[in-house]
Amino acid sequence: MKADIYQEAFKDFESSATTDGSYLGINKARLEQEAHMRMKVEEKLKEANLRLKEIKAKVSLTMKGNAIQLRATLPLKPGDTNIRGRKTKQYQISLNIPANLDGLKTAEEEAYELSRLISRKCFQWNDKYLGRKADKSIDITFKEIYDNFEDIFFKTRKKDIKSEHTLSEYKKVFKREFKLDLIVNKSNIEFTLKEIDSSSKRFQAIKVASIICKYLEIDIDFKKFKLPIKVKKRDIPQDNMIIDGFYAFEKYYESNKHKKNPYLNTYLMYKLAYGLIATYGLRPREVFNQPDIDWFISEDNIDNTWKVHNDNKTGAREVLPFIPEWIELFDLKNKQLLKMLKQRTDKIKSCSQLTIIVDKNSQWFKRVGLEFKPYDLRHACAIRAHLQGIPIKAAADNLGHSIEMHTKVYQKWFSLENRKKAMKTALNEKEELEMLREKNIYLQNKVEYLTVELEKYKFEKMIR
Repeated sequence: MKADIYQEAFKDFESSATTDGSYLGINKARLEQEAHMRMKVEEKLKEANLRLKEIKAKVSLTMKGNAIQLRATLPLKPGDTNIRGRKTKQYQISLNIPANLDGLKTAEEEAYELSRLISRKCFQWNDKYLGRKADKSIDITFKEIYDNFEDIFFKTRKKDIKSEHTLSEYKKVFKREFKLDLIVNKSNIEFTLKEIDSSSKRFQAIKVASIICKYLEIDIDFKKFKLPIKVKKRDIPQDNMIIDGFYAFEKYYESNKHKKNPYLNTYLMYKLAYGLIATYGLRPREVFNQPDIDWFISEDNIDNTWKVHNDNKTGAREVLPFIPEWIELFDLKNKQLLKMLKQRTDKIKSCSQLTIIVDKNSQWFKRVGLEFKPYDLRHACAIRAHLQGIPIKAAADNLGHSIEMHTKVYQKWFSLENRKKAMKTALNEKEELEMLREKNIYLQNKVEYLTVELEKYKFEKMIR
C-alpha cells in the first residue's frame, strides 16, 4: 500500500477538539485533515522547485486546484501568437497530475523530462502536452476503485482506529450500493443514487460517491440527491427498566452457570459496560476504545468522571455521570471488574478487533433478554438530562454531540410519559415557587408588624 508517505505527513497533525458528532462536525474534522495534507503537498512542491532550480532546469511546478502543472517557456503552440512578436511564450501545462504526494513525484519526473527536451531543443507540441486527454473514468470500473479504495481514502486522512472504522463502514456501503462491474462515470453514479429509496442509505452512498468523484474529478451536485432524514421511533427505557436490565445479567448467569462455557464469566465485563453506558451516556465504543481505567479509579478523580480517548468519534472529553448514585448501585468502581475490562481492551490493536467487542456487547443485550439496545441507554441519558433541567449545552458536551443533534434528533424520542414528567416537574416547581412567594410576603408583613410593635414597646417604656 502506498499510503505510508501520507501517514508520515500526518505525524505532526493534531485535530482540533470537538464534541460535535453530527455530519457537520465530522466533515469539519475531514476538512482539517485535507487542509493539513494540502499544506504538506505545498511544502514538498517548494522543495521540488528548489531541486529543479539547483540543476538549472527550465521548468517549475505549480499547483492549481486539485492538479499539479508544469510551467515553462516553450515554442508557440500551433495557431498561437505572442503579442510581442516572440516565437516563445510561457505556458502552464496540465498533464492530469493530481495534487497529492504521489502526483508530486510524477510531476517532478515530468519536469526533468520536459527540461531535457527544451535544453536539447527537440521539444514538440503533441497530444500529451496539448492536453488532449481521454476521460479519466472512461475505462475504470467500480471494482477497480473499490480495490484501491483504502489507498484513495488515506491519501487525505490520518490513519487511526477512528478512520479505519469509517473506512470499513464506507467499504460496506460501496459494495452494497454500487454495481462493481459498471464503468465509473457521472451517469452511473447518479443512476445508482436515485435507485436508493432509504434516506439514510442514500446519504451514506453520497459520502462514498463524493470520495470517488473527488478522486476522478467528476462534477456532481449531491445536494439534489439528498432525501429528508426520517428518525425512527424508539422506545427509550425508563430508569426502572434500566436498573432491572442491569440485574438481568446476573439472572442470566445464575440460570446458565451449570453449562460448560469457558466464556460465561465474560458477562461480568459486559454488565460493567452496561452500567457505564447507562450512567455516563457513553457510546459503546467509548467504553472499549482505550479506556483510562487508571484515571477512573484514581483518588484524584473526585468528580467520578470517565475520560473518553481522543481516537473516538468526537475526540477526547471528560464525562460526568448523569446519575451519580448509579456508580455505587452498579458497582462501577469494582477494581476486579475494571481490571478485567482493561486486560481485554489492552489487547485491541485494530479497528476490526474493536468492532468485534462492540458487536459482542450488543449480543449480550439480546442474550440476557433485554428489549432495548446499548445506544438506547445513551439516548435515555439525553432525555433524562432534559428532565433534570441540565442546560442543553452542558448536556450536549457531556454526551459528545452538537446542540443541534441534542435538540433536533434526541428530543424527537421524548415520549408522552417523559413529557408528562417534565410538565409535572415544571408545575410542581411553579406551585412551590408560588408557595415560597406567599410565604415571603407573609414573613415580610410579620417583620413589619413586629417592628412597629417593638417601636411601640420602646416608646411606652421610655415614658413610664
